[in-house]
Amino acid sequence: MKKLVLAALLASFATGSIAAEKINFGVSATYPPFESLDASNKIVGFDIDLATALCKQMQAECTFTNHAFDSLIPALKFRKYDAVISGMDITPERSKQVAFSNPYYANSALVIAKKDTYKT
Repeated sequence: MKKLVLAALLASFATGSIAAEKINFGVSATYPPFESLDASNKIVGFDIDLATALCKQMQAECTFTNHAFDSLIPALKFRKYDAVISGMDITPERSKQVAFSNPYYANSALVIAKKDTYKT
């Protein structure tokens, strides 16, 4: 699975003449270690650290809004947040609705079985 930033918008913040003061990211904090809730219900993880580093580079403040995964794209389209950073594969259906950035994480899904269980 490829982890993607659904944020072509970030590029416009970074290259525009005026830097964004605040960027609100939509996340689904159910996919550790990339995004999850800690013991105090704070959203934490790799994606959060990456987005925070991007915001620091752009001299912007990051905020994160936790939503159900299936609601991320619809909520982005309704401008509930500026971008999405959450484990999401590019699919033809999703690509018709939103612009994806280049991948920043690649992962191959595998099935593991006991040796000699199945003939190949």
